[in-house]
Amino acid sequence: MSLIGNIDDFPDNSTHSIKAGHLSLLIVRRAGQVFLYENLCPHTRETLDPEGGSLAISNGLLIQCQRHAAEFIAETGECLAGPCQGETLNAIPFTLSRGDIYLD
Repeated sequence: MSLIGNIDDFPDNSTHSIKAGHLSLLIVRRAGQVFLYENLCPHTRETLDPEGGSLAISNGLLIQCQRHAAEFIAETGECLAGPCQGETLNAIPFTLSRGDIYLD
């Protein structure tokens, strides 16, 4: 397992992109929970955040791609609106232990 951060490093209802080896990841905090996705839009296979900053909208309920405004449910990664509607972000397995986030 590889440590990628601590839950306290990431404010609630926000997203943060990080690199872990060859992976570009998107850490999502929503209502105190953590979700981890590959930072690639299913529509273009490019990062969701070329401009940087948080992608969270609607108080963290949704993630919005900066390229084509596709909207994804934070908890599931499912695309609700935009060119990839019905597709999902690729969830990355992780372990949360004593506040530390580890890639599985």
